[in-house]
Amino acid sequence: MRKIIYVCFLISISLGTFAQCGTDEYNRRLVESQLVEGQDYIEFLESQRDFEYSETVDTKTKKAIRTIPVVFHIIHAYGEENISKAQIEDQLRVVNEDFQRKNADASNTRSMFQSRAANFDIEFKLARIAPDGSYTEGITRTYDPINMIEDYEDNDNEAKNAVPAWDRDKYLNIWVVKEIKSSGSGTILGYAQFPDQQASTDGIVMIHDRVGTIGTATSSGNGRTLTHEIGHWLGLYHPFQGGCFRGDGVADTPPVNEPSYGCTASQNPNTCSNDAPDEVDMVENFMDYANGACMNAFTNGQLARVNGYLSSTNGRAKNIANSNLVATGVNTNPISIPKADFWYENPERVVICAGSSMTFKNYTYNGNVTTRTWKFEGGSPATSSDINPTITYNTPGVYKVELDVVNSAGTNSLSRPFFVTVVPSVSPSKAPFGQDFELSNSVEEWQFEKDLAGNGWSRNTTTGFSGFSCIEADIDENTASSYRMTAISKPVDVSSYEVPLNLHFKYAYARRLSDASEILIVMASENCGDSWSNLKAYNSTNLVTGPTSPDWKPSSKDDWKKASISLDKFKNATNLFIRFDVISQQGNSVYIDDINIGEFALSTPNYSDSKIWSVYPNPAHHQFKVKSEKNQVSAELSMVDLTGRLLLQQNLDSGNMTIDTKEIPNGLYFLLIKTTEGVWSKKLTISK
Repeated sequence: MRKIIYVCFLISISLGTFAQCGTDEYNRRLVESQLVEGQDYIEFLESQRDFEYSETVDTKTKKAIRTIPVVFHIIHAYGEENISKAQIEDQLRVVNEDFQRKNADASNTRSMFQSRAANFDIEFKLARIAPDGSYTEGITRTYDPINMIEDYEDNDNEAKNAVPAWDRDKYLNIWVVKEIKSSGSGTILGYAQFPDQQASTDGIVMIHDRVGTIGTATSSGNGRTLTHEIGHWLGLYHPFQGGCFRGDGVADTPPVNEPSYGCTASQNPNTCSNDAPDEVDMVENFMDYANGACMNAFTNGQLARVNGYLSSTNGRAKNIANSNLVATGVNTNPISIPKADFWYENPERVVICAGSSMTFKNYTYNGNVTTRTWKFEGGSPATSSDINPTITYNTPGVYKVELDVVNSAGTNSLSRPFFVTVVPSVSPSKAPFGQDFELSNSVEEWQFEKDLAGNGWSRNTTTGFSGFSCIEADIDENTASSYRMTAISKPVDVSSYEVPLNLHFKYAYARRLSDASEILIVMASENCGDSWSNLKAYNSTNLVTGPTSPDWKPSSKDDWKKASISLDKFKNATNLFIRFDVISQQGNSVYIDDINIGEFALSTPNYSDSKIWSVYPNPAHHQFKVKSEKNQVSAELSMVDLTGRLLLQQNLDSGNMTIDTKEIPNGLYFLLIKTTEGVWSKKLTISK
């Protein structure tokens, strides 16, 4: 009987590029405010333990299986990280085999450790009753493109806040995310919370490609990441936790000086010679860092420690109580009401042209579906019972999609308004086309990607190249690393533009730190977003326009650079979309202004004045009218300033000859009027 006090420990996150488990550093941060001077967090955790334990166990007497209810919280953006139920069930198969020593590779445990290899007699089952009393399959799914990238170093910005834990005394909560982001050089595969700490964060976080052995799982993991993290959740430390001084504090687990990477058991490494008796490292221990295929055993001493926590009400005793098995329904098989869920089959194609089709992906979960009914506002067909229907949209507009799912337990519905945007097959906007974002409605037909918190692309009304507005990809140190945000322009018909076709724009950006840069990627599509062509990528020196500074934004024309990209390969496009993607590196925002699709960027072509068209009144106040002496009633009017910036563009016909200038500031402008006969120019003064 003994109580372990650690005098030295190693934090695994500091072990360099190979670090895999973030449990040590996470738990240290969790309790650091409670530490007294000179106390490390392991000493603190051990001082809170309310039991003593013997490191010998009766291996001959068959113990009853202890069952622990589990819930998986999948946080996703409808990508591969939204793993299947089959992959989750495969993961449970792995941990159940490992904790009952039924794993097929148990025979690989080396002879010197065979006698101490332990059967924990623990079984993990998906919960069948949720905290609110409803039936469940033990899986929740949450669309959250920001928190699916777990911010490991910020306890206030993590998956556990996006999806609150179910009662930790009833359930083992496992959050599955796309990535666990860390500024260190190591790769964090998962982390767990030790027993008897705060309830709201209790559980395990892990990345999707380490769940089980099928689906998105990496072949080298063998599903052992969760086995390892559950070991922590049950109170076990790493065998290298205290180095050669104390190891994991369990007598029959040889201390290890540093993590055992790879598959080195056949080499019989011995990194510590001060243990008595002096033994080789137990590389195959589930709590070390060997490859998943090389892990295969716990020890009896580790079992004794876990038994202590499973007997402690401050530990995990409530999880395995018979009353809890009833409360969570793990030994029942109720029929749960399915949860309707769907998304685009191609998430990058949310806008289509009239006459095109869109396929919808069914992601319904939580129960088998007997009847499925889709409803498509504006679509053909208007209803469908297919699993993943393909629907044609013939009329421009913005439409709702609904899905109703039914089984014997009940009905569930999901409605997504404004889900499908259909634009005309030939855009009413013609080249030359431009946007300087000065008008309040200038981004109404743009597609701006935002996260659930509202961060992403937006119109900024405090800075610009030649005015006071631009568009901004909002990024700071709290933005998820590698998060990609998209802005897509309104479509433009360039098919009748007969001079060289170019994309012109201004951009501004400065690094937050000298060693990291955001990335700007410019793309174009001529098939309504069905596919995109990369035009150019900007990062590092060819993106930077200002000095390195946190929260920088442009304050003068000198802070902007001009860009010009040929669009001649798209000269036949009747719907040309321009797309700006910014990839976050947790730095600063990227700003875009003065977008022009045409031949010229900053100057207007010289057109001779003509009396065929007249403009009145001139000077104008809040509006002016246009008249043709030849009674031409079909033309396109463009208004540009002295620098060549396009301020507005409007088709002229017999019912639309009045131009609204309420939001155009006082000044001198050029009017360009284009007809089948040519282009005429007029000077216009606005004076309000």
